[in-house]
Amino acid sequence: MKFHYSLHRLSLIKQWQKDSFRIVFFILTGLFFSAVIKWLLPQLTHGNITGGFTGMLCGLAASFWFTNIAWLRIKSPIRLSDLNSILAKYHYQQTEQGDYELQIAKYRRFKSQRIYIRNDGNKITLEGPYHTLKRIINQLNK
Repeated sequence: MKFHYSLHRLSLIKQWQKDSFRIVFFILTGLFFSAVIKWLLPQLTHGNITGGFTGMLCGLAASFWFTNIAWLRIKSPIRLSDLNSILAKYHYQQTEQGDYELQIAKYRRFKSQRIYIRNDGNKITLEGPYHTLKRIINQLNK
C-alpha cells in the first residue's frame, strides 16, 4: 500500500530553536579542524591545505544535511503499532514524555535525534532526523 505523505526539512532558524547545541557543535568542530589544517598539517606534510579545507567543509555539510530536523506528515491511515515496530527496528524506544529516543550512550545523543509523534485527527505528524524519517517511509511503503 502506498502512503501519501509530505516530508520537509525545517529552516535553519527552526533548527536553532529545536537543537542549538548541534549547530554550535558543528561550528566548533569546523573551527577546530580549520586550526589543525591551517597550522598543524603544514608542519607534518608539504601538501595542499585547500584540499583539507574542501574535504572538511564537504563532510560537515553532508553530515548537517543528513541530520537535519524534518517533519513528516502521513495523510493515509496508519496504525501506531506499525509505526512503533518500525521505530523499534531502528533502535528507538519511547520515553516517559512520549517521544522516541535512540538507545545509545548519553554523550552521543542530540535532541535532533529524537522523534516526536503527533496525531492530528486523520493525519500523523512525525518530527525527527530527515534520514530516519525517509527510512520510515521506505519501510511503510513495503
